[in-house]
Amino acid sequence: MHIRIIIILFSLTFLGCSNEGNPSPSEIDLVKLVSRSSVTYLNRPASIIKLEIRSEDLNIIRNVEIRAIKPTSQTKGALVLSTGGFGTNYYGIGLETNTTLNFAINLGLETFEIKWLGSQGWGSGTAGAGYPTAVRAYGAILRYLKTNEITNTENIIAHGGSGGSFQIAYGLTRFNLENDINHAILIAGPPTADLNQAIFGDKTLKSYWPDGIGGFRITDYIHGWDGQGNYCQNRSQSPPDFVLNELDKSSLLSNSITPDLNYSTNLIFINTNDETNADGQGRLYFDAIQSNKQWHYLPNETSHDVGGITAGAIKIREIIQTLL
Repeated sequence: MHIRIIIILFSLTFLGCSNEGNPSPSEIDLVKLVSRSSVTYLNRPASIIKLEIRSEDLNIIRNVEIRAIKPTSQTKGALVLSTGGFGTNYYGIGLETNTTLNFAINLGLETFEIKWLGSQGWGSGTAGAGYPTAVRAYGAILRYLKTNEITNTENIIAHGGSGGSFQIAYGLTRFNLENDINHAILIAGPPTADLNQAIFGDKTLKSYWPDGIGGFRITDYIHGWDGQGNYCQNRSQSPPDFVLNELDKSSLLSNSITPDLNYSTNLIFINTNDETNADGQGRLYFDAIQSNKQWHYLPNETSHDVGGITAGAIKIREIIQTLL
């Protein structure tokens, strides 16, 4: 009897280790509809869908709002949009991003803008979790929309900038998001391809974060170091080995957790000569991808807000039109 118990315990331990970095989101991030209300946006009928996400392994509940607009014509697919930082804004917050929304709807796309609630957005309650686990629920939200809200699931386009782009990218590299989307349009990065290079690496490279950007505090926060070492914010100091190890595990191109880099999803990158060097990090990820991909570069633009500037927004709209 004792031998049998030991064997069972060993098997459970082994199975747990073998799935490190690649848990099943459908079993861990549970999505529940909280409410639905009707509003008008861009002179169109829209819905505000509030969802609750319970992440069992983190023992937290987070909330998102989805602003959904459907075309009056027959739908040709769906455009799911996410924003940077902690994702606490809707995509359509300015002239160019609203123009892009209108453009997509006029083409026949249903639009779904993900807005994380709370001051820390997707980071609420996730301090110490690392980036992949903190943003893993993006896939659960998208699958909820696919099952319950999207009318035409044959052509789903995920689109996001900066922190919005890495929500999509972590879903692809760790959590099988390719099973749920056809195309991904990633702008302003993703800026977390190699965090050790970004923060402590070769400062002569475009993939090295410049001083003063918000990514240092966010990275400290999401690893539990904000106010508890501030290792990224104080990068002039030599970091302990455990910091480097955790940053590697948290990177899209981790050396210790092998990323999935071969997708059925078509990946499209749009970057500027970004003042935050997110384009350099994005290029690292782009170069590593082993499947269908496109790189679009705007060398005369330096803004990190790729979707909010005219040149970036025009390029995004051109790409969306080619996908229909």
